[in-house]
Parts: sequence; C-alpha cells; structure tokens
Amino acid sequence: MKYFRYIFFICTLMIMVVSPLTSLTIKLGSVVPAGSDWDLALKQLANDWKSITNGQVNIKLYSGGIAGSEDNMIQKMRIGQLDMAVLTAIGMNVIVPETFVLSLPFLLENDEEVNFMLEHITPEFNDSFSEKGFEVLMWSSTGWVRFFSKESATSPELLQKQKIGVAGSESEMMDAWKSLNFHVIPISINDTLSGLQSGMIDAFYAPPMAAASYQWFSLTPHMNELPVSPLLGGIVISKRTWNRIPSRYHADLKRAVVNANSKFNQFSKEMNDEALDVMINYGLQVDSVTENEKTKWDNLFDEKYSAIVGPGKLIPTETFNMVSTKLNQFRDAQ
Repeated sequence: MKYFRYIFFICTLMIMVVSPLTSLTIKLGSVVPAGSDWDLALKQLANDWKSITNGQVNIKLYSGGIAGSEDNMIQKMRIGQLDMAVLTAIGMNVIVPETFVLSLPFLLENDEEVNFMLEHITPEFNDSFSEKGFEVLMWSSTGWVRFFSKESATSPELLQKQKIGVAGSESEMMDAWKSLNFHVIPISINDTLSGLQSGMIDAFYAPPMAAASYQWFSLTPHMNELPVSPLLGGIVISKRTWNRIPSRYHADLKRAVVNANSKFNQFSKEMNDEALDVMINYGLQVDSVTENEKTKWDNLFDEKYSAIVGPGKLIPTETFNMVSTKLNQFRDAQ
C-alpha cells in the first residue's frame, strides 16, 4: 500500500510540472480614448504580455472610460472586478495621498527634474502602494499643466481676480488654492465647457492637449507660459492578480510596460506640441511672464508649502522634506 501511495505522489508531481499553467485574463481599464495612439500602445502591451508568458497571461482592454472613472477603477480593483488600470496623478493620489508631493505647483521646473523624480523619488512610494494592495508597474510623465484664462494672468494677482475651475475630486488642491486667496469653483471635466460659457468659471489648469480636445481654449484665449506642474500618472495592478502571475515573468512584464511608457511619452509630447500649435493658429495667446512676475509665482507657496504640508494635512512633513532634500541635491549637482 505504501508503495502505491508513493507512486501516486510521484505521478502527481510529474503532472504538476509538465502541465501548463491555467490561462489568466487580466482586465485593464483606462480612460484613454479607444483607437488613440495611447490605446494602440496598450494593445501592443497586451500582445507583449501574451508573448512573454507563452499565452498564459491575456490582457482584456476596457478603454475610453468603459470601466468608469479613476475612483471607480480603483474600487473595482480592490474588490476584484478589475485587475489593472492606467491612472493619472489623481488616481495615484487616491491610493497613496502623499504622492501628491510630486505634483505640487511650481515645485519642479523642467523635464530633467521630473525625470529625476521618476527615477529616484517614486520608488520611495512603491511600498506604500504594496501595503494598499497594489503593485506599481510604472510611473510616467505626459507633459505639463498650464493656466488658461479669459483675461491675461501673468501674475498671481491677475489670476486671483478670476474664477478657477478645479475638479471636485481634488478637494485638497482646492483648499490649497483657497488658502492663497484664489477663487476656485468645483467643476467636473464634462461641465467645464458649459461653466466657461455661462461665466461660472473664467480659468482652469490643464495640459494643452486637454484644452484643445475639449475646445475649452476657445473661451480662454490666454495661456500663461509658465508650467504649473507635471502631468504624472502610472499603471498599477492589484497585488492579488500580480501574485497569480509566475514570478519568473515579472521582470520581463515590467520591461514591456516600460517600453509602452516610452511610447506614451512620445505620443503625449507630440500631441501637446500639436495641440499648442493648433490653438495658437486659432488665436490663443501665450502670455510671457516677466522676471518680477516669475518671482511672484515662485514665492506663491511658502518654502514649506504649509497650506498642504504638515501634521494632519495631505502631505506629511517628512515626505516633503525627503523630496526637497533630494531635489536640492540634484539641483546643486547640475
């Protein structure tokens, strides 16, 4: 009897070794338009993952917001209805609020500093995402947010005279602008155009491609030349799903995501440049900022961003100090 149990045990092990792993379908949600260059890059990513895993991992795309808003997608990942999502900084902040430090207005000044942040700062947050049940596959930057307004707003004082539309989900950012005596109005993306038409708002901040795509710029003919903050985001997958994928594939799968990210960045740069050219051709005025006005913008938030940073606030003091220290070291080395 022992002999037969031994033979049965050996056969079972052999079956486990030679049998292929069960195919895994990963549901990936994004708000990028279906058929866009970004969407095509995600489809290529799906093909890459299938190839890397010999058909064992298949990505099913839900583009164009079919899977819901970023909040919806995050909630669906938490309860297992969705596995993976492309998120903007807003979505990343929902999961780990202190990551908003990377999007603080006027903290970063150029692409070199953004790239430094992505390489040296974002890994500091990955453990926090893991604790919340998510694996960050990549961080990305797809351009810069800028101020668009009905009247020229080359200085903080001029912008304070206008009503700024801010996404209602960005409550912390609204509180920060309010603390600096700006007149902010909560409004959704879908209501921004009607808000501009009715006079509910006079200004907003967004990347050029959004201002052009939604036709908002036709009612806000002025754009401040200063970049406000980088447009950050990333691709995350639930830890539950990530752990179901054999670890031997993890490194290659992440490399495929990095390749997709390089395409995202290229598409975004081209789209923002093209959008800006189109808007200028249709009458958008890019307002130059004097050195004196730039100083006022730089000094808009105090050195410690006390409206947002501190005990009980969105960004812990230690997180801000860590980022500031590394950023200053980077600047000193240039």
